Amino acid sequence: MVCYHQNPIRRTLGLTIRTGYFWLTMETDCCQFVQRCLECQIHGDLIHVPPSELHALTSPWPFSVWGIDIIRKISPKSSNGHEFILISIDYFTKWVEVASYARLTSAGVASVIRSHIICCYGVSHDLISDRGAHFRAEMNVAVEAANKNIKRILQRMVETSRDWSEKLPFALWAYRTSFRTSTRATPYSLVYGMEAVLSVEIEMGSLRVSLEQQIPEAD
Repeated sequence: MVCYHQNPIRRTLGLTIRTGYFWLTMETDCCQFVQRCLECQIHGDLIHVPPSELHALTSPWPFSVWGIDIIRKISPKSSNGHEFILISIDYFTKWVEVASYARLTSAGVASVIRSHIICCYGVSHDLISDRGAHFRAEMNVAVEAANKNIKRILQRMVETSRDWSEKLPFALWAYRTSFRTSTRATPYSLVYGMEAVLSVEIEMGSLRVSLEQQIPEAD
């Protein structure tokens, strides 16, 4: 449980462990473990806003609708001078792509869309941003939530305040392999059809890793 708890998104610790392990008091043990965690109490959300009406977003297939936003002027700058994060999220799978920049221009945004979205996942039907003519505030909630989660992950991962850009790939991995509340699944599993094999599974020997090791190689 301690190893799985190293994942910076810990609110779904029980669901994450359940992919490879099971015991009768799992849910209770996970809740008590997180309640005793100092970092969870410091960085976890304090929810004071009452529940609001949900807005259904229509995305007919994976990667057809993307939301794009910018986390602006991060202070202090990273060790390589970056202070902007461009974040893109697929509304169907909640898959996220991020990139950091020292300066952000329209040409830079277009380059990210071309290289990180179109070349990897195909041409999308819609790209939604707060500067788009067809923008609706409720449609950017997913991007804002992703922004908050990415920043929370970085806060827990950084060793110094200026190395956050070097930690972005690890933050992205943590986000993609964590269960999302809206889908009750990980973005990784919705994209690839299976859960990612985590390093802790190799170290501790989860059920699927143990079973895979017992399968004889075909002649």
